[in-house]
Amino acid sequence: MTVRQIRTACPLDCWDCCSMIAYVEDGKVLKVEGDPDHPITRGRLCVKGKRLVDRMYHPERVLHPKKKVDGCWEDIPWQQAFQEIADKMRTAKERYGPTAVMHTFDSGSGGMLKELEVRFFNLFGGYTKTVGSLCWEAGLEAGRYDMGVCLSHDPYDHLNSRAIVVWGRNVTVTNMHMMPFIKAARKNGTKLVIVNPLHTDLSDSADWQVYPRPGTDGALALAVCRVLLDAGRYDREFVERHSVGFTEFASYLRKLSLEELCAEAEVSMADVLKLADLYADRPVATLLGIGLQRYANGGNTIRAIHALAAMSGNIGISGGGVNYANRIWSKWLDWDALTLEGRGGVWREFSKVEQAEAILQADPPVEILFVTRSNPVAQVGNRKRTMEAYRNVGCVVLIDMFMHDTADVADYFLPCTSVFEEEDILYSSMWHPYLIYVNQCVEPLGQAKRDWEIFAGLADTLGFGAEFRRPLHEWLRVVLAPLAEAGVTLERLQEEHFVAAPSAKIPWADRKFATPSGKYEFYSDTAVREGRTALPVYQKPREHPHRDRKRGDKYPYQLLTVHPRHSLNSQHYILKRQEQPIVEVSESVAREKQLQDGDRVRVYNDRGEFVGRIRIKRTMHPQTVVIEQGWWNRMGGSVNDLTSNQPADLGISSSVYDCVCNVEKV
Repeated sequence: MTVRQIRTACPLDCWDCCSMIAYVEDGKVLKVEGDPDHPITRGRLCVKGKRLVDRMYHPERVLHPKKKVDGCWEDIPWQQAFQEIADKMRTAKERYGPTAVMHTFDSGSGGMLKELEVRFFNLFGGYTKTVGSLCWEAGLEAGRYDMGVCLSHDPYDHLNSRAIVVWGRNVTVTNMHMMPFIKAARKNGTKLVIVNPLHTDLSDSADWQVYPRPGTDGALALAVCRVLLDAGRYDREFVERHSVGFTEFASYLRKLSLEELCAEAEVSMADVLKLADLYADRPVATLLGIGLQRYANGGNTIRAIHALAAMSGNIGISGGGVNYANRIWSKWLDWDALTLEGRGGVWREFSKVEQAEAILQADPPVEILFVTRSNPVAQVGNRKRTMEAYRNVGCVVLIDMFMHDTADVADYFLPCTSVFEEEDILYSSMWHPYLIYVNQCVEPLGQAKRDWEIFAGLADTLGFGAEFRRPLHEWLRVVLAPLAEAGVTLERLQEEHFVAAPSAKIPWADRKFATPSGKYEFYSDTAVREGRTALPVYQKPREHPHRDRKRGDKYPYQLLTVHPRHSLNSQHYILKRQEQPIVEVSESVAREKQLQDGDRVRVYNDRGEFVGRIRIKRTMHPQTVVIEQGWWNRMGGSVNDLTSNQPADLGISSSVYDCVCNVEKV
């Protein structure tokens, strides 16, 4: 039997969105490798992508629809599942209206056709939708206030940088395909600086690193801004001709004490002065991580770093830029035509971050909850509260491949397909500008259905299947329609496999920003109208030990629940893993608590606890504890037993990094 090579793409929601080649023989995927022809990912594939094959064929994957009866799962036919769930939806709608049906989702599995879920609920007549993001919304809002939208430079432009500042991003773990561009820039003489409370894989090869206290990066950025202002080393032409509000921002800076900002961030004046020298000698590219904005002050932290780049003249120039996200596709993809957003109906919005509180207080109540593309019981802050809320719902319908933590509170489990069993289009919303066509590699295993097929079956049962069902390629053409003027069609994408967006390689090079003023906005009237501060300001993290001395004495350490190295959030914990979670602590914490490598410890606060094995790290902020997030509770515990479900300052975004704790040996 001949082994066929089929081009597909990775559906995991990270910066890179890799083009892949699946090797298929006799209807089975043998392995998957990176596609060497893709101009950004260039044949490299991380362990998370390679393990997608293992995940598809894992023995614990669920391949039949199930219903929980007296606490036990039983297989049922698809038609029974459709009929029973549809009956419950009708009853809930008749009794309370359509908002008694709720949908919560995230980006555990990407693809254009996943958005047909929204069309289904809109055709139902409305629903309770979850809005915001557990991931990055505060940073996106910061970009909207300052520049109108978050855009990133073409990766090849970093070769033109005098310096690259990797601020809060562990590139090799979360954005590995950035590494060849950084290495090429380094060969050209580009400086590399890391700003991170943790030691990263790049730290040893960097020119130097600053280790701010977690959650105080905004204080550090404003300190550097103050130095540039006092020394007159800011870009006068940019701030006078291409920005608004710099006078107000400068006035705010002068009220801040440079010494107090340094003390707040726990960095030396020497480091602040070095950063000021670095940014003044443009062009400087800043690569921002997502963890930076997962604090109560997170959005303002990103705004402060934006302001630093703007006043130093590093926005809109080759080799510069603040690279956080790349929201180019909002201009070129017609989501409303696909989803029917704006169609008449009744809607209610709950925050993804605070959905537990909203469910528990809902009037009318949530009678049916659909959970797709996510494992919220493991991923939403304050897990116990999420469990309580979901148990308060009459019926929870989970669509997934595995019985993860959310299945513990579900009533129906509907098995969906993996990326190798689907046809779709993927793209990166965070970094590079390429659409990638996903060819179906094999037939679905067992009775698994594609997500849109599941909703089509429910639509048929509810009586609006004709409005929901169309040929797959027709749906894709609907979304791609605005790209036709740029010569991007479905047929071209199918033939070439990946096509770049018609976007500028250097955002804002024409100095025309997407803000109401058309300029960079240090002072944002939009923010004021929305009840936010006009300027980027610094406030202590919500759970900073110095903010509440009594609580700080009880829980003196900052807990960072970082992205796992071998999984994307909670995706891969069904696969091979260490027996117990690792708890990384600084040498300072180890001395204070008399801990040795390998000791079993309890990390705790007033919300919960987590047990794991100690690993002592030589270089990291001294009052810091680190645990990889994503662990399922039944596999050893959930870090979100310790985190809160309080929102960040901007947008509807989580502040799960804003978390203090204590440690003791078990």
